[in-house]
Amino acid sequence: MRILATVVSLFITTAPPLDDVEAVLAYVKAHPGDVALVTSGISHNAGASTPFASAIKIVHLEAYAKAVKTGKLKPADQIPVATWNAYHLPATDGGAHEAALKRLKVGATVTFDQLVSAMIEESDNAAADLLREKLGLHRKVSTINGEILRAFGGCATDADTCIRTYAAAGKQVQLPLPGYDKQAAWADTVTRNRPAVLHATLSRLAGDKVARKHLEWPMRQPGASKDLVIGTKGGALPGVITEAMYTVTPGQKPKVTVFALRRLPEQTWFSGLKSYAHQQFMLRLATDRAFHERVRAALK
Repeated sequence: MRILATVVSLFITTAPPLDDVEAVLAYVKAHPGDVALVTSGISHNAGASTPFASAIKIVHLEAYAKAVKTGKLKPADQIPVATWNAYHLPATDGGAHEAALKRLKVGATVTFDQLVSAMIEESDNAAADLLREKLGLHRKVSTINGEILRAFGGCATDADTCIRTYAAAGKQVQLPLPGYDKQAAWADTVTRNRPAVLHATLSRLAGDKVARKHLEWPMRQPGASKDLVIGTKGGALPGVITEAMYTVTPGQKPKVTVFALRRLPEQTWFSGLKSYAHQQFMLRLATDRAFHERVRAALK
C-alpha cells in the first residue's frame, strides 16, 4: 500500500518537512502522541493501536512462511493471474500492481512465492488480500482493498464481503477518491495493530529463511551495502508513514525497529514520501549509539 491520492497540491505551507534525519527527530520530539517507536531500549506507544498501512503485511508474510513450513502450500504452487487481478483496485496503490506484473513478466499464472514478492517489494494490495483469503487471515488482519471499497466505493456491507463480491465479479473498477483530508481521516482508522505486536512478529521473521528471502529484497538492489543486511517492509497511506525494519551487522544479532508516524499534515507527508528520511532515521538509530540516546531522550 503506497498512496491513494494521485494529485499533489502545490502551495506555500508552514507544515514542517520530513526531508532528513534531523527533521524526523524534530517531528518525533514535537509530536510524541502521533509517533510509535519500538526498538532496543525504546518502547514508545508500544501498546497503542496504531495504523500501519502496508507495514502490516508482515502479518501476511508470517502466515505464508508458516504455511510453507507446515506443508500447507509450496512456494512453487500456481495461482491464476486473473484471480490476482480480480482483487486489484486501480489507482489506489501508487502503481504497485502494475509494477509487480511488469517485474515478474507474468503469463497466465504466478507462483505463491512471486505473489508474496509482489506484496513485499512493490507493496501490492491485491496480492495481500488474495493471500489473506487463501491463508484464512480474516481474524488477524483486515482486508486492505475491502476497506477502500467500503470507504470510497459505495459498498455498504462489511469489508470482507466488499472485497469478496468485487473479486468474484472479476471486473476492475477505478474509484472516485476524495481529497487528502478525507483520505487521511480514513487512513487513521485502518490497518491497525499494536507496535509491540509487529515488533515481535518481525523479530520472529528475522530468523525465518522463507521470510528473510522476501524482506531482504533491498540487498539485491544495485549498490546495496555488503556490511549491513537490511530486511524491511514499509507502508504509506495519506497522513501515515510506517516501517518495520531489521538490520544485521556481521557477527551481531538482528536489531529490530518498528516506527510509525500518523496524522501527518499533507505537505509533511508528501515530503516524507519523497525523501524516505524515516528509513535513514531508523538506520542511524540502529547503528549510531549517540543518536539512539538522543531519540530516547526526546521520547521521555
